[in-house]
Amino acid sequence: MEQLWAVVLAAGEGKRMRSSLPKVLHRLCGRPMLEYVLDAVAELTGQILIVVGHGAEKVQETIGPRWSYVLQEKQLGTGHAVQQAMPFLPEEGRLLVLCGDTPLLEGKVLARMLQEHGSRAATVMTARVPHPAGYGRIVRRDDGSVARIVEDKDAAPAEKAIAEINCGAYCFDLRRLRQLLPRLEAANRQGEYYLTDIIAMMVAKGWPVGAFQIEDYRVGLGVNDRVHLAEAAALCRERINGRLMREGVTIIDPSSTYIDYRVQVGADTVIWPQTVIEGDTVIGAGCRIGPGAYLRQARLSDGVAVIYSVVEESTIEEGATVGPFAHIHPGKRPPPP
Repeated sequence: MEQLWAVVLAAGEGKRMRSSLPKVLHRLCGRPMLEYVLDAVAELTGQILIVVGHGAEKVQETIGPRWSYVLQEKQLGTGHAVQQAMPFLPEEGRLLVLCGDTPLLEGKVLARMLQEHGSRAATVMTARVPHPAGYGRIVRRDDGSVARIVEDKDAAPAEKAIAEINCGAYCFDLRRLRQLLPRLEAANRQGEYYLTDIIAMMVAKGWPVGAFQIEDYRVGLGVNDRVHLAEAAALCRERINGRLMREGVTIIDPSSTYIDYRVQVGADTVIWPQTVIEGDTVIGAGCRIGPGAYLRQARLSDGVAVIYSVVEESTIEEGATVGPFAHIHPGKRPPPP
């Protein structure tokens, strides 16, 4: 099996977020969206490079020293970003290229794309979406094969009507990618070097190029603005709540229950509506949480009840009841069991 490497693109400013925070550091369910992407690709390979640029120091400080970073000093497009990583990659093998703003991608989906990729020159992840505006479109030939990818800002009216979009995840044959990357041109309205142009270049050479179309389009969507962020967070919460319920936790109304990624909850605990649980909170078995509870960095032993109350950075002993209308925080003594 050929060696597998991954490059995660995390250099963009994300102007549509209208934020001083680098886009990939915006949080979903208590963690930066970039961390979700890294976790997904780490299921397949440990050889990962993160391309940073805008807010590079902040990104590296937040994500930590576990990962290897490459600096893109000027943000000249996705193709230019991959060019910065090429000196640190082997001559041959397979390369996954992912965007750091696609937090809903899972390792099992990437594994299926790799399996389908086989010996192709390139495989691009695609999805059919009800509202494709803002995303690159997949242009196919009459026989159904991929011809090229056109960015939304460069698309003609007929191309804008295409519902199949580019999800921004690719698998490349490294040897063939190396031949074409130096030939990229910034001949577009943005004046950028698009990685997507590589697809048409490979097709022109007669090299095999394919599309891996995902069933649930939400999984592959990038987060470009605050609306997308809220939509992605909703699906992330759906996954977290579903996992906890399968592990034996009762959640009365998942749609009004907000639980962060790292929260742990014991079996037979019941979580009532309008509850928010954040950080590294740990909840024991057989607890009652809510309605109207807010927990942050809390430790709850078995059999605890928290009703219409706030518990922050505190430990509640077994069998205790907090509330209604209590606020337990550092420096305040919790109620006895």
